[in-house]
Amino acid sequence: MKNGFWQLFLLAMICCVLPFTAFATDLNSVRTKPLKGTVALTFDDGPSPIYTPQILAILKKYNIKATFFMVGVNAQKYPEMVRLVLADGHAINNHTLTHPMLTKLNDKQLYKEITAPQTIIYKIIGEKPVCLRYPFGMSNQHVRDAIRAEGIVPVPMGFNSFDYDRPGAQKIVSWVLKSAYSGQVILMHDGYDKRQQTVEALPAIIEGIKKKGLGFSQICMQS
Repeated sequence: MKNGFWQLFLLAMICCVLPFTAFATDLNSVRTKPLKGTVALTFDDGPSPIYTPQILAILKKYNIKATFFMVGVNAQKYPEMVRLVLADGHAINNHTLTHPMLTKLNDKQLYKEITAPQTIIYKIIGEKPVCLRYPFGMSNQHVRDAIRAEGIVPVPMGFNSFDYDRPGAQKIVSWVLKSAYSGQVILMHDGYDKRQQTVEALPAIIEGIKKKGLGFSQICMQS
């Protein structure tokens, strides 16, 4: 009788735990590098009702899937843009709630910056991001550990296009193409203001990368 009770108890416990653990993110299965022979186009700081649609139109024209790292407050403000990015088949990930330097925050602030966008994005599209790209490329072990503790993969910025400096579309193109190689993650921006040079540079960047014999793939997706 005792053996039968404990068997039933253990079975009940397993049934209760499985629905939660079975859908937890396996951090080791998240791909953070582009596929061989490809680069990954990534866009930070969005979404924007002005620039995100323009970038999506260009990506659709060239049949390219990219990865968007969204700021939580912007996603909350423009939920229709979040849904549009997902509908076009792009990966949506976390770029913190308000874009602060995470290394300057206390633990309570850090927790909010990491977790709030997860909730915001989930409420909009029913999916939680699997990666968080820390703003300004700034992190330390404590920050990365705090991100991982929430079941999220911390990722660096990759190759910086410096498009936010607005040096001119042609200079952005030249800088990116000069350093483009297989396996490179390219950082650009679709959010906040004055991103028109990024929009103007994007077609030439795509065409130049193709001329190098490289393709395009996404990062921060379950492999």
